[in-house]
Amino acid sequence: MKNTSDLKFDFMAGFSVALVALPLSIGIALASGAPASAGLIAAIIGGLLGSWMGGSHVTINGPAAGLIVIVLEAVNKLGFRGMLGAAIVAGALQVVFGLMKLARKGLAFPVSVIHGMMASIGLIIIAKQFHLMVGHVPVNKNPLMLIAEIPMAFTSFDTTVFIVGAVSLALLITWNQITWAPAKKIPGPLLAVIVGAGLASFIGMDQSKLLNIPADVKSWVIFPDFAAFGSFDFWKSAITLALVGTLETTLSAAAVDKIDTQKRKSDLDRDLVAKGACNMLSAALGGLPMIAEIVRSSANVSYGAKTWRANFFHGVLILVAVLALPSVLAYIPIAALAAILVMIGYRLGSPKHFHHALQIGKDNLTGFLVTLLVTLSVDLLMGIFLGALAQFAVEIYLGLKLRHSLKASYSVETQISGGTLMKVDSALTFSNFLGVKDEILRLTADKKEFKLDLTHSPYVDHSVMDQIHDLKAYFQNVGIPFQVIMSPEHYALGVDQLSAMKKKLAAA
Repeated sequence: MKNTSDLKFDFMAGFSVALVALPLSIGIALASGAPASAGLIAAIIGGLLGSWMGGSHVTINGPAAGLIVIVLEAVNKLGFRGMLGAAIVAGALQVVFGLMKLARKGLAFPVSVIHGMMASIGLIIIAKQFHLMVGHVPVNKNPLMLIAEIPMAFTSFDTTVFIVGAVSLALLITWNQITWAPAKKIPGPLLAVIVGAGLASFIGMDQSKLLNIPADVKSWVIFPDFAAFGSFDFWKSAITLALVGTLETTLSAAAVDKIDTQKRKSDLDRDLVAKGACNMLSAALGGLPMIAEIVRSSANVSYGAKTWRANFFHGVLILVAVLALPSVLAYIPIAALAAILVMIGYRLGSPKHFHHALQIGKDNLTGFLVTLLVTLSVDLLMGIFLGALAQFAVEIYLGLKLRHSLKASYSVETQISGGTLMKVDSALTFSNFLGVKDEILRLTADKKEFKLDLTHSPYVDHSVMDQIHDLKAYFQNVGIPFQVIMSPEHYALGVDQLSAMKKKLAAA
């Protein structure tokens, strides 16, 4: 009886998510410099194949805004078919990462760099899609210059495109503020596309401003090209897709586990192998690379999903839609899709993320800003690399010793009560905490009390504070007493509850 009930919830959740994913998949494909069909192929394969292959329970697979920047750069340098070749190699790398049990390493990445990466991606999406939304042809291509050119867009735009784009964006903003439950069941992106299509038809928008997608689904299949296999650009694209896709998938799956109503844990390595396999198949057929997408996955949980079948149903329903109604897609105005992406970009690059980074502390703000500024001015891979390097340098300055940068110093004692006490006497940072975390989980396998003594740790960074917070929640859920002991000499480097903790230096 329970399985039947789960099936009903999964179908309804999958149906609701498919309504969100359909316009998003098309919009993400266009923003990536790919045919609209590429996004739909990825969503279908991610649902049909990734659902039962994966190691997560309620995540939704599909093309994501977080990969737009990488895919677009690859398309510009390699051509669309060349990008597909790089995506196949990226998928193969992900399979290798998963088989080598490297997925969890992504959880050790500095939070500041991840937030900076997502904020920069959001700003780049806004920079590129805003002009498309209002029908302005920008002069520049660099993201910073595109942002500077936004005021000019209001003096030189296509009137019909501007009307459709502005109305679609206003509708999305308004819909987010509505709290009436029946209205919330209608996804904002779907509503924006429907209203945008109706408005475009009413004002007689030119066909060139509407979605151009072949009605013959067989023509969607585009095969990859490996002519540039030996080039720097090919391997840079493949490695960037593999690394960022792995990070986003791992972090999304871990985040969704926190909101899973049944408190299950994903098998991150199995999930990564599944994403790699799906990415290889998707690219082989002309589809975009995919990840476990956090927004659609969160919506899936909110719609009542119970198992992986919700992801499967989401893929089936998108497939049915494109087979049954391919000609309907041609009525969608590109401006409406651009408005949806502007909203996504704003969520990723919202001023509140900058404010939150500052609240966490200046140590965190350094990695955030370096990642952001380098990504906007150079590229994403360089932004991630230099952001992580800057964060590491800050943590060396704040108390991390080089000899402890990969392996923290700690001792373990068994207490009279039978519980365990772990004393840490080195700094704890994103680069050395994973080993400590694994040891904590191993030592708590007997379900007895555990104490983490940090009184002698000179510095505990924000990434570690965030993971300790998650450990507390996990242990509370499974009924294991867990206590973290700090020194009175520790003080927070910011005002956020998870800000890094620094120990005051002893007086000379």
